[in-house]
Amino acid sequence: SLPLLFPPPLPTPADTETDENAEEDELVFEASDFDAMAEKIKDRISMLVKANVPLTPTNLAKIQIPVPRPSAAENVKRLALQHVEDLISMSDGQVWLDGELAKEGRSPPLDSTRSLTRVGVGADTRTCRADAPALRTVVGSLRFEFQQATDVLNSSNGASSSSSAEGDTAKQVRKRDAFLLAMYQEADGEGRRLSQEVVALLAAAGGHLDGVLARGARAGTPEGKGALEGLLGYVEAEVPDIMASIDETLDLTLEDKEMLERVMR
Repeated sequence: SLPLLFPPPLPTPADTETDENAEEDELVFEASDFDAMAEKIKDRISMLVKANVPLTPTNLAKIQIPVPRPSAAENVKRLALQHVEDLISMSDGQVWLDGELAKEGRSPPLDSTRSLTRVGVGADTRTCRADAPALRTVVGSLRFEFQQATDVLNSSNGASSSSSAEGDTAKQVRKRDAFLLAMYQEADGEGRRLSQEVVALLAAAGGHLDGVLARGARAGTPEGKGALEGLLGYVEAEVPDIMASIDETLDLTLEDKEMLERVMR
């Protein structure tokens, strides 16, 4: 082509200084990005490199050299890394809010089954877990408990009622509500420490919140918030060393777990 037979003069460092502000965020190519192009283009690129001229689209356009197109492998890599944080948020942090649950008065109207099953599904299940060992100790059956509550509710809607079936349904729903109460926190709150999260989940798993639920306290209600704050304050006063140890080590020993359960009885 004419630009290659009679190439325009190369940009100089002085020329690029005038465009410095405009090119601060501009993509800069490497000489290797042009390896698949014609030899004459590669010679021109070599001259730019020796002259310390950045290989930006603006400078390449001045001497009519096309920008390199990414290879198939580079495209795959770019797509794999694109919006990584957004993808992590979608797979690990997204929750489902249900309008029907809101009408029933649940606050927040969280569809816990659909939310929880987005975590730990697929080939990377073993790495989808709570980071702190203390949490792994107390959340092992969490998803199972929510799924059980959903299953018994669905089966009870289409089956003939009996005292034992109604008792099983109530038990599973109560455990689900206990976990919802334990996990609920006000959006404008300060957030709990790890030790407090552990105590709340242990209380739900051990049935220590059943009495509170029987009195009508639920996640998002003032009664539920007050009951949980009272429980956490009581445990903190009774075994401050254990609470401090959990926060410091991020772990929960079997002995400390048994002591926490005894304190909450």
